[in-house]
Amino acid sequence: MQFQQIRRCVFIAFGIALFGLPFGCKPSNCNVNDTASSTAGEIHVFYPKYWEDSIQDIFANTSFLADSNLIRFEENRKDTDPQYYESLYDFELQSADQLGETDPQTGKPFNTYGLTWIIDPRATVYNQSQFHVTSNPSLKDTLIDGVYCTWMRNVWAKEQVVLCLHDSHSAGENLSGAWIKKHQAYLCKQTKFFEWSTATAASPRRHPALEQNAYSDSISSLIEGKYNIKPCISAELKWVQATNDFIWLRHENSQYHSNIMVNIYPLSDSAFSRSMAVKWRNQSTKKYLKTAEGTWVEVSESGQFPVRFFNANGGDEGSEFMMNGWYTELNTDRRGPFIRRIIKDSVNQRIIAIDGFLFAPNQPRLHLMRELEIMVNLFAVKS
Repeated sequence: MQFQQIRRCVFIAFGIALFGLPFGCKPSNCNVNDTASSTAGEIHVFYPKYWEDSIQDIFANTSFLADSNLIRFEENRKDTDPQYYESLYDFELQSADQLGETDPQTGKPFNTYGLTWIIDPRATVYNQSQFHVTSNPSLKDTLIDGVYCTWMRNVWAKEQVVLCLHDSHSAGENLSGAWIKKHQAYLCKQTKFFEWSTATAASPRRHPALEQNAYSDSISSLIEGKYNIKPCISAELKWVQATNDFIWLRHENSQYHSNIMVNIYPLSDSAFSRSMAVKWRNQSTKKYLKTAEGTWVEVSESGQFPVRFFNANGGDEGSEFMMNGWYTELNTDRRGPFIRRIIKDSVNQRIIAIDGFLFAPNQPRLHLMRELEIMVNLFAVKS
């Protein structure tokens, strides 16, 4: 997407002069050595050594994993589809004996990834001290077809979700590749729920897949102070523009443009209506997101990329909802996916829409869109 550059530069310069925004990469004071880190949309699976020959078949023999970059945001897979939740994630597979080792690429221990599954048929790992319920209460512990599924928070690092699959009443024969395939959608759904709740419980809100530092903290404080909205954003996003009813943050490189947009409307039934949601988005983008050709951005009405509405994760349907689809830049061949969360803020008599949209032609989009989705979902209204 090619938006007008001069306005952006002027506004950034104004922001530096007025607010003294730091553009360096000084780590946030809230980041500590045991902070979890990972890539958005990625689950690290640790498996027993004797599963080496079968593990690839368990996690990589279905179409939604073979082409997971396209499924969710190009086919708009619905959450009633059994393949919906698996298509949200890539699975990185490592032997369980690497749990205590260091990742040579990141320099951090393997066990500090944000989302971790441990396949532990004989409960060898689960019986270790860090999993004792007295010191680290489980988020959820349930028995499914002879296998215990235990989710825990911050086992080895902060803002981490760990799922341990173990079988305490046998030699581990209940836990098999067939069991994982059968229940994978449920495991993904629960993991995603705890991923949100763990980041929401942090103060300030932190997510392992977002790079957050002094710059992102300063932008977050600025937005909170002026708009009574508490964001959780990546330091890759740079401040582009802001008015009384519009905020625009953007990360741009030669491969893709990633954007967060916030729209603020007076409280009204139409502004919070699903039937009017497309119209309200189009009004905002026509006003603020002009293209280099002098046209603007609108929600695509193509049947190939239908607009879809759904309930916000854990939110009350009467106070917020989500929609996603594709936008198009009129009279160009540029387009991309978006995800939008619409919140009724009755206390402050307004409607807030947080929108993540992406332009990434011929690029893998799973991680990029999952990162935007994380940020959209972790915004909070300050009453």
